[in-house]
Amino acid sequence: MAIPKAPVKRIIQEAGAERVSADAVDTLVEFLEDYAEDVSKKAVVYTKYANRKTVKAEDIDLAVGSSKTSESPEHKHNILDVIKDVFDAASEGKGIEDIIKSFKKMEK
Repeated sequence: MAIPKAPVKRIIQEAGAERVSADAVDTLVEFLEDYAEDVSKKAVVYTKYANRKTVKAEDIDLAVGSSKTSESPEHKHNILDVIKDVFDAASEGKGIEDIIKSFKKMEK
């Protein structure tokens, strides 16, 4: 992925920086690319969960929301991880009862 550096530099300047080093731009570009990849992967899971092939804005919104909340201490489980576990269990031929049992074990 290649996010152009000029718009990133402009964002930093619009945030109030008088001068911006090339290293600062490169670091922010790297972070933005990593974040975009993470959100995209989560959005694809939501898309598959909805039985669609096309990623929609709502999938991105859900993925961004899960990225914001997945690290907060009041959330015991990241919903994306739960969905992935359900998909994995189903693909292994486990029934819904087994999936629920394994989820309850995770809560303890």
